This record gives sequence, C-alpha cells and structure tokens, in this order.
Amino acid sequence: MLVSFMIGAIGLDVAAYPIALPALTRAIGPSPLPLLLDFAAGLAALGFLVLGYVEFWSIIERSFSLRLLIDLSEAPEGLTREQIAKSYSGGRGVRWLMEKRVGDLVGSGLVQKTDGGLRLTLRGRVVGVVFRFPRRAFLMP
Repeated sequence: MLVSFMIGAIGLDVAAYPIALPALTRAIGPSPLPLLLDFAAGLAALGFLVLGYVEFWSIIERSFSLRLLIDLSEAPEGLTREQIAKSYSGGRGVRWLMEKRVGDLVGSGLVQKTDGGLRLTLRGRVVGVVFRFPRRAFLMP
C-alpha cells in the first residue's frame, strides 16, 4: 500500500509541477536551483512528508498502549480486564487486534497460517534473526 501511495504521490507531483512552477515563481520568485535539482528537491520533500505521515499513523494505529489510553479516557470510571478485552479499539476487541496483526504478518509474507497455527516464512526467519541481535545487544527481554 505504501509503495502504491508513493507512486501516486510522485505521479501527482510530476503532473502538477508544470502548473505549480509558474504560479510559485510569480508568488515567491524564481528558484536559485537548476530546474532538475528543484524538481528532485520537491520529490524528496514530498517523500519525507509521506514517510512522516506514515510513521505518525503507524504509531497511532499500532500502539496498543496508546489505544488503551484512548479507550480508558473514554471511560472515566475505569475498565476491568474483561471490559478492555471486549471494548478495545472502539468495541472491536483484543481478538480483532490479534487477527489484524496476524493478517498484517501474513500479508507481508513474514508468516503463513498452518493447521496448527503460524509458521515463519524464510523472509520472516531472516527478519527475526536480524532483529534478535539488537534485542540481545541492548539486553531487552
């Protein structure tokens, strides 16, 4: 999804550049950069904005602790474990969370579903080994 979003954003930038350049030149003056470098800088800025948005959304979307805080803020009287399990993420529940996370892992090719549960793919094994090193290096449980 991110790749198609980035390709769409680049396409939009390419299409809008010939229109935006004269308008911006009139509004703020000509760029001191050569035309190709100016275009590349615009693409880079767009890329950084998209990546920033994606990272921000990822933090909001995937943060179990943040989602839990939001749910608790909507219930000032507090929630029991059972209520949290049922009401997590606007009533979708913890089961939904697990299904979504597993679906994301399957979709990215890191795991595959088997009759007995989940199994790492070669790609998942490589990612697991790579990220095992920093975890051990920083003495994380």
